[in-house]
Formats: sequence, C-alpha cells, structure tokens
Amino acid sequence: MLQNLSLPQEFVLLALDRDTNKLNSIFRMHIGLYTVMACIVELSINGNVTFDNDDTVRISNSASAGEKYLDRLLEIMIAENPKKLKAWVSYFYYFKQREIYKMVIESLVDKGVLEIEDTEVLFIVPAKKYKDVANTRNHIVEKIRAELLENGNVEDYTVALVLFLNTKSMLKDYFSDYEQKMLKQKLEILRKEDIYKKIRTIDIAIQNLDSGL
Repeated sequence: MLQNLSLPQEFVLLALDRDTNKLNSIFRMHIGLYTVMACIVELSINGNVTFDNDDTVRISNSASAGEKYLDRLLEIMIAENPKKLKAWVSYFYYFKQREIYKMVIESLVDKGVLEIEDTEVLFIVPAKKYKDVANTRNHIVEKIRAELLENGNVEDYTVALVLFLNTKSMLKDYFSDYEQKMLKQKLEILRKEDIYKKIRTIDIAIQNLDSGL
C-alpha cells in the first residue's frame, strides 16, 4: 500500500536508492539541498508560502504544515528576512540543509517506510544502508507512470517530483529510454507552468554556486 508521502519524502526515498543505480546514488551532489528546496515547493503547494512575481518567498500561513521537518523549515524562514528563491538556495547551501535532510529521513523511518542499517564501504568506511522495507519506491514510480505516461490525472506533487528527478538525472534509474523520452516530452509541455520555472531557478542557482558565480 502506498504511504501518503510528501514531495520531499518521495524525492529522498528515491535518492537514497543504492540498488537501482549504485554509482550515481553514491556520488550524486547536493541531495540535501535539493531536498530542502523540495520542502519549500511542498510548502508552496500546501499554501504555507507564496512567491512574488520576482520570486521572493513569503510566509502566507505559519500554522503547522503537519510534518516536523516542514514546521522546522517554516521556523527557520520566519526567523529570516524574506528572500528571493535563489537567495534561499544560497542560504541553505551554507546553513541548515543537513538538519532538514536528516529530519526528512527520520520521518520516513517513523512511517515504517525506511530501515537504516550500519554497514561499510569496501569493508572499511562506516556507512548507512537505507532499506525500502515497504517497497514504496515501486509504488512511486508506478504513480508517475500512471499520471504522466498514461494520461491520468496529474497532480502538482507528481509534476514537481519528476522535475526534481529530471534535474538530478534520476529518471534513467527507473524508466526505459522510451519512457524517459515520453516524460521529457511531457515536461516540455509544462515549461510555461510556474512550478517548472521555480525548479529551474533552483537548479540554476545551485549550479552557479558550484561554479562560484
């Protein structure tokens, strides 16, 4: 049975997959930062934050968002001055991203979706192994397939998730070349959608930080 997961929870669950594509999953960059940004998009979809025309993020509802990591993120954002989306990317690039990321992982453990096992890389380096005990990843992939590849009802959460997965080159982990082509064609149709522009802004901001721009 598919758990009722948020956008950041689904993104993190797929990003922690060490079995589908081990090399990419181990060396992917900025998963924590993208997770925080997925939380901001989640808050937007839920109505807790709004975006001005210039992408300034404003708190519109400070009531509990129903998840500890979202409430903590709201608390952090309320304590700061309003910032444009790319400025929040820069802020979380340096501060707090690890805290929020860890809280999202803990929420998946609390839901019984993930189990964390201590292991070693090359039998030497201590590491964590994240086990998808409820087979939830497959349910998420099937949901994407049903909504975007089979002309089902497309939810904002699913569009945002696919955009984040595409940004991190994760679509190829779960979809055939033909399906990836279809998904990217569908995303092209969505280029004018506000959610597309927001996630593109996030990706460009992170790339610019990496390159020192």
